[in-house]
This record gives sequence, structure tokens and C-alpha cells, in this order.
Amino acid sequence: MTTTILERRQREGETKEAPSSLQVTLDRGTETLRSVLSHISPHDLKHLQVAVNEVDFLVKAARLAALTVTHLDPAERKFQAARMRGLDRIVKLRRAAEPTMETGEVCELLGVTRETIRQKVNRRQLLALPKGGDRVFPAFQFKEGAVLNGLAEVLNALDTDSVFTIISFLLSQNPDYENKTAIEMLEAGDLEPVVAEARVFLKHGA
Repeated sequence: MTTTILERRQREGETKEAPSSLQVTLDRGTETLRSVLSHISPHDLKHLQVAVNEVDFLVKAARLAALTVTHLDPAERKFQAARMRGLDRIVKLRRAAEPTMETGEVCELLGVTRETIRQKVNRRQLLALPKGGDRVFPAFQFKEGAVLNGLAEVLNALDTDSVFTIISFLLSQNPDYENKTAIEMLEAGDLEPVVAEARVFLKHGA
């Protein structure tokens, strides 16, 4: 069937005017958030207003969405509750990793370029947290203007790509270290026991 010039132009116009995937997602997110906020009480709204960071805000908003927007059966509610507990843990770990430094601050501290920082992250020599379209760096991994000695060895010994699992390992008190954290051990110069623990960290369910 022959397509006329007018029909082709109409189709081209429709393609150009079609919203991008990003815009569709943004519109859906905005509408969902508007719906959640329109159903919550002033008390719940106050909890959102005092969220400590973006992750905390989104987790609290997700919990409210599950309670106010969707209608879940008992099994789905249990699954949703488990998911929320996981997200709550991420929020706590993110909070524990503060204060953080922006990329430019780390460049200035170490006297290197952004490209060098990127390479250090890729080589597991630095720990970075995602933040929007950029990343931030927990300040605990630096000491006296340099990367904490032994950090790279520990990061490479950990068999995980999950930054929050890594933070949990670094900041959790360990009875094998007399209830010190891995970071405190590294600050004291005790590298070998931390690396040894990192190698088996996920294997014994720690």
C-alpha cells in the first residue's frame, strides 16, 4: 500500500513529539509521588520533610505508597515489608558512611584528576557511593591527605560489588577485632587480619 507524503510527514511528526522514555518515567514518578502525598497525614508528611538524604526520602515515600496507593493481599504485604526492611538497612548504611566528599574535594585532597579518581574506583582502590548522576566518597577512607593504608587490599579481597555490603563490612563492629571496626583496624595499621576476614566475609554469612 502506497504511503502519501502527507502521511509520512504526519508519522514523522508523531515520532518527534513522542515523549522519551526518561520523560515518561519522570511523569509517572511525579504522578505517583503526587498521589502518595495527597493521601498521607500531616504526621507522615513531617517524616518525609526530615529525611536525611535522597535515599531516605525515597524509602519513606515507597513505604507510604505501599500503604496508601496500592491494595496488597497479605502475602504481598509480607513481601513488601521484607523489601522495606532491606531498604531501611541501605538508608542506615548510607547514613553511617557520612560525612562524604564530592569528587572535586577528593581530587583536591589527593592532588589528582577526575580521571585518576575514576580509575581508582574502577580498580577498587577507592569506595564511591552513587549520588544522582555523580558519586560521593565516604570520608572514613581518607587519613592525613591520603587514602587509608590497606583499603585497596581490603576492597579487592571482598567478593562483592555491592557498595552497601562493603560499607557494612568496613563499619560493623567485629568481635574478632575486640569489637573494633575494620576501618578502625586499618587506622591502627592492623591490615592482615582485616584482609583475611574480608576473604571469607560472605562465605560464612557474616
